[in-house]
Amino acid sequence: TNGEYDWLPVAALSYPWLTKDHPDPRGANLSRVARALKALLTNIPRLGVFWDFGSLHQHPDPANGVMRTEEQNALFKQGLGCLGTLYSHPHTYVLRLTSFPDGHKAEDQAEGTNVAKYFDRGWCYTEQSWAGLTKAGYLSLDLGKMHAGVEYGCYSLMRDCTQAGGRCPPLLPSAFAAELETKSFTNGKDDKPLVKRLYEAAFEEQFGKATVLDYADLGWGDAEAAQLAEVLASGAAPRLEELYLYDNRIGDEGCKALAAALKEGAAPSLKTLEVGSKNAKQPELVAVCEERGIE
Repeated sequence: TNGEYDWLPVAALSYPWLTKDHPDPRGANLSRVARALKALLTNIPRLGVFWDFGSLHQHPDPANGVMRTEEQNALFKQGLGCLGTLYSHPHTYVLRLTSFPDGHKAEDQAEGTNVAKYFDRGWCYTEQSWAGLTKAGYLSLDLGKMHAGVEYGCYSLMRDCTQAGGRCPPLLPSAFAAELETKSFTNGKDDKPLVKRLYEAAFEEQFGKATVLDYADLGWGDAEAAQLAEVLASGAAPRLEELYLYDNRIGDEGCKALAAALKEGAAPSLKTLEVGSKNAKQPELVAVCEERGIE
């Protein structure tokens, strides 16, 4: 990490391909990513970007039968196997293009093109889910929330791209696998079992080593708090010492769900829990924190 800051100079891009053979034939997504990178680089000295089309070997000309070589195919598969760590790592940025560029219309696309929106695509959903595991909120940015005509700096971009509940709470691998069945894949027969395995591995790796979870100011309410409580109740975070949930919209029911999980022994190493001043006297949460010595 970079001195006192908990981030690495690495960003992974998550976005829907616009056509079957090329993700961005007119450079519309490139210009949106460049706008975000320009803003981030006002405060970050350097940033390497993983963009699947340029970072992994693609078929050179599939329409004319020109495909990857065996060596390139082996490297491509090796790269796919690393994606879980790249997107879920607690200190990498994930830049999510959750909307299509202006002028892109599904009905204009060639037959066989995946025209599903970001949240309905299997790989996009998986990348978003990886990014939603243990990262601090400012490291997973929804670029679909950028406003036209705004000259962004680093912090104004982070503010706009983390507001309005764009970040979902983590999912247990079983819940992720069930939800994945509703998503579309271009190559679902091979990709679906692969991403299920990769998600489970990333979940276990990141929650297994997490000592701090910062989910502050993400627009979460009671449902999201209950979903997080379910994850903690599974025993997923044995080393967790600090959990930050302030500046959300969590109310009494969400606090009760968290309290019930903690009462059953979830997050056994937890020392600090911050749920915001309006929940500081929630009786069930106060009782279990006093019982366990959680501040």
